[in-house]
Amino acid sequence: MAKVKITGHASGTGILTVTAPNTSTDRTITLPDATGTLLNSDGSGASLTAINATQLTSGTVPDARFPATLPAASATNLTAIPAANITGTLPAIDGSSLTGNIGRKNMVINGNMQTAQRGTSFAGLDTDSSAFENYYLDRFLFGGGDAGIWTVTQDSESPVGFGSSMKMDCTTAKASLDAGSYLYVLHKIEAQSLQQLAYGTTSAKAITLSFWVRSPKTGTHYAELYHGDSSGTSKRKNSYAYTVSAANTWEKKSMTFAGDTGLAAIVNDNGWGLMIIFYLAAGGNLQGGTNTNDDWQNTEANRCPGQVNCADSTSNNFYLTGVQLELGSVATDFEHRSYGEELALCQRYYQKTSNGTWAGFFSGSANLYFSVNLTCPLRASPTVGFTTVSGGANFTAVQHDNTDSSSSTPTVNTNLLDSTNLQLICGGFDDGSDMRMAQMYTGNNYLTFSAEL
Repeated sequence: MAKVKITGHASGTGILTVTAPNTSTDRTITLPDATGTLLNSDGSGASLTAINATQLTSGTVPDARFPATLPAASATNLTAIPAANITGTLPAIDGSSLTGNIGRKNMVINGNMQTAQRGTSFAGLDTDSSAFENYYLDRFLFGGGDAGIWTVTQDSESPVGFGSSMKMDCTTAKASLDAGSYLYVLHKIEAQSLQQLAYGTTSAKAITLSFWVRSPKTGTHYAELYHGDSSGTSKRKNSYAYTVSAANTWEKKSMTFAGDTGLAAIVNDNGWGLMIIFYLAAGGNLQGGTNTNDDWQNTEANRCPGQVNCADSTSNNFYLTGVQLELGSVATDFEHRSYGEELALCQRYYQKTSNGTWAGFFSGSANLYFSVNLTCPLRASPTVGFTTVSGGANFTAVQHDNTDSSSSTPTVNTNLLDSTNLQLICGGFDDGSDMRMAQMYTGNNYLTFSAEL
């Protein structure tokens, strides 16, 4: 008969019952130093439970429920932590960790260069003949003096996530700049849209400018804030140098301007409060001093020392897009507004009618009066102009009487009746005592209304 051998010892009390197996092979049953189900010497049997820790005195305990190497702790695996278990001092929330569009943060209008009501290409912009600046793409001026001849276009060349840029193409170079030379793109912001900056108070806010640039030149470039309501014989400027690392390559730049309590307040009106200037070239008058980034000052020579000359070759093309000015010291992702919304914001400063005909009336003198409904309220009473398209006729006003009619290109004055209704006053006609009807028509032209800053 096979034998059964019992080894070891057990703690506690209980009854041990052993039944010899029906086999001719001797078996050994080991009684562990614990309570639980016995194991055969070959390891078969149920798992042990409730092992007394004092009985684990030597040897190596094999891996059980946990793997040999614990995974790295990750916040993604931590859920539903009771508030009572969170102790200590939490770190401050960093704005750089906040992503996504938080809405209405960008103080710049048309920063993505999508809106171009005046047209998409403007050639022969001659800064050599006379200094000038003018709006081309909506809300962005291009200007200069003694810095070559240029073509400005709305271009599809743009960084990922943008569809348009403002392109400045040098067509006549200015390799050697004069002392008074300058060349820039600028954007003016309406003063009453900037009251949250709290300039001139102890609560003046920091603001961050960010943009995408593609320059033909590596090296030092400048972006500048110009405070329109600051005091003194010269307005206060704050120039900030940035470096282009690779020519003809899109690079994103950002810079923070600290809130300055020493500045005058930005007046709460419909004039311009801040102007953002992007330099392409600057002569000695603007470069002779020393610049300290984020310093409000009024010395012309300190505005852009070391600025590269992007006007020195007809191969030079300078591009700009993604312009954003926002509260705070962190440059967040660009705020993309819908095209329709951006267009409406631009039309506060410039809008045009479709070509058409308007009925008018006679005032009892030599003037004809016409009423034109505006697309949206203008910033101020506008300047009226005429945009000629190919094959278009001149803008004309006509008076009709019993026997004949007369017409001319009138002298136009304006009277803003209310925020969306503009009255045009066309002079230079007969007294019209027997006039029956008056008309104004544009042919293929557009009647434009400009209330730019």
